[in-house]
Amino acid sequence: MEKRIISQSHQMKNELDDDYTLFDDGTVLHEYDHSKYPGQYNLKETLNALDLKDEIKQRLIRGIPDEDIELAKQLLGI
Repeated sequence: MEKRIISQSHQMKNELDDDYTLFDDGTVLHEYDHSKYPGQYNLKETLNALDLKDEIKQRLIRGIPDEDIELAKQLLGI
């Protein structure tokens, strides 16, 4: 079964990407740049939604469609 995207948060820290995508199974894809040096950008890691910092959870909650807000809150433990 394919995962469905619940929310996405795109942010830049100076010139570096810091993006999060929340899926309906509670996983979060973190795509980011550590630095501008080779091998330090376009990095990816999979996280558990419950393990995110509150700041990231709030970023993901913003802009969620009404039909997904309760699911997102449950997945994020809010």
